[in-house]
Amino acid sequence: MAMRPPRAAGFSLLELVIVLVILGVATAMAFPTISRITTHSRVNQAAMVVAQDLSLALSAAARERKPIRIARGADGASITLSERASGKLLSTRWLGKGDAYRLDSIAFSVSPVDLFPSGMTSSALSVTLWAGKYSRQVTLSRAGWVRVP
Repeated sequence: MAMRPPRAAGFSLLELVIVLVILGVATAMAFPTISRITTHSRVNQAAMVVAQDLSLALSAAARERKPIRIARGADGASITLSERASGKLLSTRWLGKGDAYRLDSIAFSVSPVDLFPSGMTSSALSVTLWAGKYSRQVTLSRAGWVRVP
């Protein structure tokens, strides 16, 4: 009986190229969806953070018994909280391109808005957060109710 030489185990170069092409096409098809989901997630997280910041500012106004002013930052992508009377800056929430949320812009329906110790506000506020074509809105009523519809 004649002995055959042992056959090499493994994959041929053609098989590996076919697998790599299939993976590349699948990745290229999935990329837009993954990118959109990531953008939506960043905007939704930023909306929740802004809502929490507004609620905390209302609590701080009541606790300190001083009006607090909320305004859009000069850069168009941040929110500032300051004491209304002295103008002392209390905090700034950065939401722009160089920050964790990488939003394109923030729009305020009215700016500035004062939060009073009683829990009331000088006017209703709607904050719209944008990234790409997706936006999310956070609302603050005159009675101090914060919502993310």
